[in-house]
Amino acid sequence: MTQAMVERALRRLIGAATLFVLFTATWASAARAAEIKVGGIFDLTGITSDVGKPFAQGVRDAVTWVNENGGVNGKTIRLVDQDYGYKIPEAVALYKRLVHDEKVVMIQGWGTGDTEALKDVVTKDKIPFFSASFSAHLTDPQKTPYNFFVGPTYSDGLRAWLRWVKEDFKGTGRNPRVAFFYGDNVYGKSPIEAGRRFSKEIGVDLVAEEVLPGIVQDATSQVLDMNQKGADYGFTQVTTPNTSAVLRDARKLGLKTQFGTNLWGIGELLIEVAKETANGVVGVVPNPPYGENVPGMAKVVAFHQKHHPNESANTNYVRGWAYVMVWSEALKRADRAGKLDGEGIRSALESMRDFDLGGLAPPVTYTATDHRATTRVPLYQVQAGKLVKIREYEEPRKPEWLGL
Repeated sequence: MTQAMVERALRRLIGAATLFVLFTATWASAARAAEIKVGGIFDLTGITSDVGKPFAQGVRDAVTWVNENGGVNGKTIRLVDQDYGYKIPEAVALYKRLVHDEKVVMIQGWGTGDTEALKDVVTKDKIPFFSASFSAHLTDPQKTPYNFFVGPTYSDGLRAWLRWVKEDFKGTGRNPRVAFFYGDNVYGKSPIEAGRRFSKEIGVDLVAEEVLPGIVQDATSQVLDMNQKGADYGFTQVTTPNTSAVLRDARKLGLKTQFGTNLWGIGELLIEVAKETANGVVGVVPNPPYGENVPGMAKVVAFHQKHHPNESANTNYVRGWAYVMVWSEALKRADRAGKLDGEGIRSALESMRDFDLGGLAPPVTYTATDHRATTRVPLYQVQAGKLVKIREYEEPRKPEWLGL
C-alpha cells in the first residue's frame, strides 16, 4: 500500500469517527431534551417510613404509568429519588445534589420539618417543591411561592374534625371537651394554634394538650392526664404507629374517649396495627382507601395488580398517585407553553382550577395568591375493621386562615 493510499484511508477513518462522535452527541442531546428530571426525597427507613414507603411506591408507580401513557407530551419523566431517613441534614444535602448536580426541574419531597427547613432556598432557587406535609404554613405564596401539596391542610383537617365533634356530642348543659395529642416538632405543632382558635369559635372546650415523643413506647401518662381533665374526645397529630400506641393505652385503662386523627394517623395501616382498638376512630382521609369505587382508582388497581401481585396497598399509596397526577399535568402545561422551568411550572400549577383527579383526591385549585389545593375534608370512621366515609366538610377559604 502506498503512502497516499494510507493517508486516504486515515482520512476516511477520521471522517467516520468524527461523524460517529457528532451523531452520538446529537443523539445524547436529543435524549436529554426528551427527558424531564424530577427529584424525589423519600422516607424509606426513618421514623415515618411506615407511611413513607407506600407513598413513595405510589409516586414511582404513577411516574411509570404516566411514561407508559404518553409521558409529558412525549417526553419521559425521570424520577431521581433517594431515602433521607427523615433526617433534616440529609434532606438538605440531597436537595442540593438534586438541584445543582442532577438539574431537576422540580422536587417531590416528604416531611414537614425538612420542607420548612428548605422553603427559603426553594424560593431562592425557584424550584417547585411538592411535599407530603400538609402544613398550612406552606400555603401562602407571599411567603412560600414554590411550595405545593395535594389535599387539605392539617389545620382544615382539624377544623373539620372539630365540627364533627360539635355535631356528634350528645351531652347537655356544656360544650364537648377535647384533648390534642401531638409531637414536639413542626409536624405535630402545625395545626395546633388553628385548633385552639377554632375550638373557641365553635364552642368546643380544649381541656388538654398532650405532647408525645417521636416514637411512642408508652402513652399512659398522657392518656391519664387527658382523662383526669375530662376530655370526651382526643385528636392525634401523629403518624399511625404513635396513634396506635395512644389507642392501646386508652383501651388498657378502660377509657371510653372517642378518638380522631389526621391523615397520617388513619388508614388501612391503622386497622392492621391497632386492630380492634382502631374501631370508632374518625380521621381525615383525603385520598380514598385503596380499591374504593371511584373513577380514578381503576388504573391504580390495574397497575398495582400487574406489577405487585403479591403485595398490599393502602390510602398512602393512592396519595402518591394523586400527587403525580397533579404535578405531571403541570409539567404538560408548562411544556406546551415552552416554559419547562421552575417559573413556568409554578405558573402552570397556579392555572389549575378544580382539576379533577377522578376521586383520588378532592379537585385541586391553586392560584397566584393561594396555594391551598382544596378546603374539602372527607372524614372516615373505622367501623368493624373497615374505613367508612361518614362526612365531608367544605371549610371556608377564609383569607385569615391562609398560612394558619
